[in-house]
Amino acid sequence: MLIFEYEKKQAYSTENKGRPWTDEELRVVLSFAPTKENILKLAKGFKRSYGSIEQIFRWAVTTDEEIINKGREDDSFIKQIRRLYKEMGWKA
Repeated sequence: MLIFEYEKKQAYSTENKGRPWTDEELRVVLSFAPTKENILKLAKGFKRSYGSIEQIFRWAVTTDEEIINKGREDDSFIKQIRRLYKEMGWKA
């Protein structure tokens, strides 16, 4: 666990921070199990932050009711994630 926390805090490239995600990139992320190790691996691979990958998994399984309650029903990124998640045959 200590090694994971150390790796998570290490400064690595987040040069893609703020850039839009393609459908293919999101499909790759959503094809992995949302484990700490996979999230760290995906963050490094896509040059994004750990939190951004973790958030993709969270939005994929957030219920419609929760999204509406948070006022995010018009968020295009959330819609993109949920569309791909459903296309891949997963159910939230």
